Amino acid sequence: MRLFLTLLGPITWVGFLVAVFWHWLRLRHERKVFLTAIDRHATGLWAGIIGGVSVAVIISGLSVLGGVLLPPAVLLMLSGLTVVMLLLSGIGFGPWWLPIAGLLAIYVPQTQFAQGTASVWTWRLLLLVGLLWLAEAGLLKVFDPPIDVPTLIQGPRGAKIAVYAHRQFYWLPLILPISGNTFAQLPWWSALTIGNTHFALIGLPLILGVALRTKKQLPKYAIKLWIWQYLIAGVIALALAAGAWALPTYTTIWLIVAVIVGIVVGLANHQANKRGINYVSQTITGVRLVAIQPETPAAKMGLEAGDVVLLCNQLPVHNDAELYAAIQAHPTYCRLKVMRLDGAIKLCETAIYEGAPHELGMITFAEEQA
Repeated sequence: MRLFLTLLGPITWVGFLVAVFWHWLRLRHERKVFLTAIDRHATGLWAGIIGGVSVAVIISGLSVLGGVLLPPAVLLMLSGLTVVMLLLSGIGFGPWWLPIAGLLAIYVPQTQFAQGTASVWTWRLLLLVGLLWLAEAGLLKVFDPPIDVPTLIQGPRGAKIAVYAHRQFYWLPLILPISGNTFAQLPWWSALTIGNTHFALIGLPLILGVALRTKKQLPKYAIKLWIWQYLIAGVIALALAAGAWALPTYTTIWLIVAVIVGIVVGLANHQANKRGINYVSQTITGVRLVAIQPETPAAKMGLEAGDVVLLCNQLPVHNDAELYAAIQAHPTYCRLKVMRLDGAIKLCETAIYEGAPHELGMITFAEEQA
């Protein structure tokens, strides 16, 4: 019971409040701008819990079985950095900063909880960092629902363009072994012994995830690059952990290299967000889609933000009024000719509900509140 209570500490509450805040702000923004919520469900919150807990079970098991003992000072720095980065998630979020906790644990004035020399625990921290970076790549690949928040701004050529924010957080309730001497003097905390090793188990919730903003591409394309970046960084961190285990006398060098790798990943994340060649802008060649509501006919057709509807039921459409009329011209089916953001042409059809484009799940520039 005491173990699980540690999982409900400040990180969990800050992470929960930050995730709920961004979810509430997204719904408020979409209803104000487009008069409807693009995704009314708490999909991102559930994905963050299910994905995070699944990964936490794997990493916790590997850490306990592998004896990845870390001193309290390192865990304290990981916790503090997590809270700081969550509070700064409005300008971006990604776990590139994890290795910095090691340097802080060495050079920040130590408390009575800072036990163990860095040469002993450096490889363990780098191993944990490598696992967490690999987990970030896996979570973004498997548990990242496409909930993108469009904001309409004035483009460089006068036409309105849509820029997209994407935020997804994952709660990892890790259970890690910690130097047992720290808790041996506390009668209310259980300590374990295997051979000559004394340790205790402590709950350390961490938050992984992504917060980014794109202009010339949809967030999913930036996230694809993030996946590769964290996959490569995770492999490098594991290699550094092996080096720190084999040559523990170069502790500071291993940590500095890991921090440099993390900074490079952070910069690469930022560059991935800025890539792209096409704005999602208003056009006179058809009707541009700003967003697609999930679990709607438009979503089932495979439509996505940035698509331009050229033909609807064999009728050319240049604005929302023509799209409305073309949809109502056929009582049961909607057949579309669509141009993708990259210029590719797609033909699709679906059963429709009688009425307006938003009932198909298509959000256009004209849905913006006047």
